[in-house]
Amino acid sequence: MKELSVVIASLFVLQLSTGAIMLYENPSRDTWVTQRSWGLGLTIPNDSPLEDGSRVEWSKHRNITVVLTLPNISYTDKTIYLIVSIMTKKQTIIQAAVGIQPNSTYWTTYFMYVRNVYHYNKTYVAVLLDSPPYFNPNDKASISIYYRPSEDKHDGVWASSITNLSQGESIDVDILADNSSTFMDGEQEVVAFESYTSNEEIFKQMGEAILHSILVDGKKVLNGWYIDDGQVFDKRPLFEVGGGQVPPFISITLNNDGTVAWIYSKPTWNNSMHPIYSILFFIVLVVSTIIIVYVAYRIK
Repeated sequence: MKELSVVIASLFVLQLSTGAIMLYENPSRDTWVTQRSWGLGLTIPNDSPLEDGSRVEWSKHRNITVVLTLPNISYTDKTIYLIVSIMTKKQTIIQAAVGIQPNSTYWTTYFMYVRNVYHYNKTYVAVLLDSPPYFNPNDKASISIYYRPSEDKHDGVWASSITNLSQGESIDVDILADNSSTFMDGEQEVVAFESYTSNEEIFKQMGEAILHSILVDGKKVLNGWYIDDGQVFDKRPLFEVGGGQVPPFISITLNNDGTVAWIYSKPTWNNSMHPIYSILFFIVLVVSTIIIVYVAYRIK
């Protein structure tokens, strides 16, 4: 009877140890859930090289243009954007995007700005949403945010234009005047793939969302950027698009032709034990041994 009790206790604590391993090897990886948007983008710091040999100095620039090809997505259950963002010298974030809404088969344009970025009363202001021109999946788009001076060279306005390069249609929208005429120095996340859905089925046939070029005052940025997934802790971006965790099946890749692409890549799961789980297992094993010895001693 004593021996049976010891065996039962041993099996119990062994089950605890195995549970610690199974917790790591079998995470709930197929039930990705997020309550807010996630963004995977490129952040360009000051001093990034431009094609004419000069360097990015954001406080001297007033025009950003991004040329993109949309992914092959014609259905979504929550909003998806290809979004261009820039912070002005007055700390206003201006955003212009091409996006697709739930139950839609085409993409439309969006214009907005964010004020009080670093305060508790951060304010999102929609300027124009879900507007023409319309885009089909795989269409090519140009998105610009720029400062437009007034005729008397005072009280200019920040504006944005979006063009469907595949169909030749465009829109130009005044965003706001915030008493600034250049961008904020620092690390600007100028372009991102942003999504409110993490439904893997939406992205499986997306092909590539392609970034062809980023132009600062008409000059192409050659490199110097870094990938920003909202979890970059060793950098100092002025802001980050999204905030939710990027799902493991979306990544950024550099193509042979120099373009950058967001792609669907089926996640591969590494079943090798992470060092922290090795330590956890060892601790559980030690505790288990102590419990077995204690139980055996009590049964005597």
